[in-house]
Amino acid sequence: MKLTASLNNYKDISPRLYGIFFEDINFSIDGGINNNQINNPSCECFCYDFKRDFYWLYYQIFHARRRFMTRIEYTDHLRYWMPSGAGSLKLGKEAPIAPLNPYYMNVAVNGDFYLKNLGYNGGDSTEHGGRYLRRNSHKPGIGLFEGHTYEVSAFIKNGNFNGIIECYVEDVKGEKLTDVATLRVPETKAGWTKVSATCLASKTTMGKFVAKFSGSGSLCLDTWYFGDTDHWGKDDAKWSGGKMRRDLVEALRDLKPKFVRFPGGCLVEGLSLKNSYDWTITVGDVEKRGAKYNCWGERQKDRSYMQTNEIGFYEYFLLSEDLGAEPLPILNAGLACQARCDETVTEGDPEFERRLNNILALIEYANGNPETSEWAKLRAESGHPAPFNLKMIGIGNENWGETYNRNFDIMRKAVKDLYPEIEVIWTVGFDCFGHENYEERRSAFDGKWPEVIVDDHFYRTPEWCIEHANMYDSYPRERNRIFLGEYAANQPWNDKVLPNNYYSALSEGAYLTGLERNADIVVISSYAPLFSRVGGEQWKHNLINFNSLYTLKTLNYHVQELYANNYGAKYLFVDAPEKDGIFTSVTTDDEYIYVKACNVNRKSEEYELEIKDTALCNKATLTELYCNDDELVNTLDYSNKPVEKVVPIESEIAIEGGIKITLKPRSVNVIKVKIEK
Repeated sequence: MKLTASLNNYKDISPRLYGIFFEDINFSIDGGINNNQINNPSCECFCYDFKRDFYWLYYQIFHARRRFMTRIEYTDHLRYWMPSGAGSLKLGKEAPIAPLNPYYMNVAVNGDFYLKNLGYNGGDSTEHGGRYLRRNSHKPGIGLFEGHTYEVSAFIKNGNFNGIIECYVEDVKGEKLTDVATLRVPETKAGWTKVSATCLASKTTMGKFVAKFSGSGSLCLDTWYFGDTDHWGKDDAKWSGGKMRRDLVEALRDLKPKFVRFPGGCLVEGLSLKNSYDWTITVGDVEKRGAKYNCWGERQKDRSYMQTNEIGFYEYFLLSEDLGAEPLPILNAGLACQARCDETVTEGDPEFERRLNNILALIEYANGNPETSEWAKLRAESGHPAPFNLKMIGIGNENWGETYNRNFDIMRKAVKDLYPEIEVIWTVGFDCFGHENYEERRSAFDGKWPEVIVDDHFYRTPEWCIEHANMYDSYPRERNRIFLGEYAANQPWNDKVLPNNYYSALSEGAYLTGLERNADIVVISSYAPLFSRVGGEQWKHNLINFNSLYTLKTLNYHVQELYANNYGAKYLFVDAPEKDGIFTSVTTDDEYIYVKACNVNRKSEEYELEIKDTALCNKATLTELYCNDDELVNTLDYSNKPVEKVVPIESEIAIEGGIKITLKPRSVNVIKVKIEK
């Protein structure tokens, strides 16, 4: 196959095409990027269950949608803490640390008393006939690396306790895996006091956290912490709140994302309006933040999945800044998740006004002047007086219909009246261009807000992605720009394509060449989901898998990394970008030319590309990802290191009169060649 392109025949495309979508699903935050490994650290454990009525029974029999099922919220504040020995553990609520953190543990001791915590292990689940089968609730989940130092802390209010608190991690046999960190109990009249100590791990393994109380008397404890001192942002004063696990942030950094979409996803909408995400309780001092039930807990057998919000919007903005990415927050539009619930509010309802004010307050928090804005002052007090330079927001996630459009119109206008520089994103529901319901849902939108970006979503099979790589070729350029906010060559409800395998990565490589070709109209995109704890999956096709110790970059991750790291903002027109199973994209940043060539065929193909109207250096870098087994999966289990059977292979190739290579069967190829000046 011989193709041609010219440096003088191009179109400008979006420089921020590749980003990431970070939602707290699959224990991505608590139990994941949150460096704190204590489960239920602040005794604020909320749970959901379903009323056992006709709809519940119908679901149990037919696994039907839960849209009309009645949800019941309840609390189990001391869940995940295991007491034993000479003493007692009770719930306290008088004179708490803060109104948003109203409960704590009250410990009475008369000798040696123990509190143990397994950390995050994913729990148990049997949903969908075993598709999410998990049996981990008995397993220890506190990860340790030999020679690493770990911080232990808690807020303590002493009643009349006289004694010591010794903290360490032990294995299932009770053998210590760290030395002892001693928490010095404050004086009885000191009030709530943060007490910290450190311990050293003697082994690389997983265990359970232990706090041993020796003495007599009573005391109150709240906001426990146990985490590696070598966390992301270590010794950086702006990281004053929640701490992030270093290896997971580094995996995001290597993707070089241009933006970070957060916090959802369905998390934004919630199982109910009460359950929807509220950014205002996720900022300020960690011990003063509020907790919520995570809507993805419905996948848990015990219906418990907490958002401690130790990693909240302040940490999100810091993460975006450290990654060199633009923040793209998604905010509630006054509707709960429409696939799960019918609850809505609109103009005239105080709850709608609160949500509208929260949108405006977020912009003030991110960009405002600390001398004139209370929200900006809170940001500065946390350690970041400079603005975060927020430029985009999304209003709603996978919402649709008359109420959503009305709410969006009001909220968009309020934003634009005060902050005309902010770009606003509208969601088209769960669908994408050219498919069922899409045009119907857009009919009430088109022509009203031409500057607004439209958020498309899809999850389809690998075959579909290959067949529809040209999907946006026919999208009218006079219509609104597109944000492909969620996509994957996979279907979470289809067991045949779970989990991510090589074929899904290959098909995404082919599809993304079409996305680059149409990046004049599809201006931003993000794969979903991003993270998953092994043994804690709600969805099984995820970009990055991890356990308490290690991180696995999936084959799909490698495709994203290769494409996002080799990309310029000029697209060079190719005479045959899709031909005979070969998918090509050519971009440039005026220093390098980047060629993606994806061969979905089961045989090798000779490939030649001539770049006219320029001279190229005589050497180039070729990176190949290839495999002859479509079902191959790079794997990571509950506690061991990852097994990477296929990874990208980099080599140097000669350039003589053009790019000439042999494309291996079922391969994704990226070529980077310098332009001679």
